[in-house]
Amino acid sequence: MTERRTGQCLCGAVSFSARIEPGLQACHCRQCQQWTGGGPLFVAHASDMEITGQEAQLSYKASTWGERVVCGTCGSTLWWKMQGKPTRSVAAGLLDDQSGLTVTEEIFVDYRPAWLPEFQGATQSTEAQEQAKLEAYLEREKT
Repeated sequence: MTERRTGQCLCGAVSFSARIEPGLQACHCRQCQQWTGGGPLFVAHASDMEITGQEAQLSYKASTWGERVVCGTCGSTLWWKMQGKPTRSVAAGLLDDQSGLTVTEEIFVDYRPAWLPEFQGATQSTEAQEQAKLEAYLEREKT
């Protein structure tokens, strides 16, 4: 069940309202570890986003398909998205209300640091499994 929630970056230059799913995803890939300074990147899946402060957003094309967006004023991690697609993965720490959220999925678990235990009850997938999902998605997008 999605719920409308609000959020903003550290300085408030970028804010949003979106429908947020209660299950969080934890990404352990090396890019997310470097992007967050330790990782994982915890994201909430979002839809129906209304964003203010587009002029403060800086975007980095981290691969041929992915784009990472930060606030150009304060440097806050904002979201990850497929290039040319709507934002779907919002950094959970931006949410004004984080109540009721729980980690339900971990991806790139083969890169999870040894010091970080897995989240009980969360599904687990490796880089190879995520790559297969991405390839299937990109193939569907061609048709």
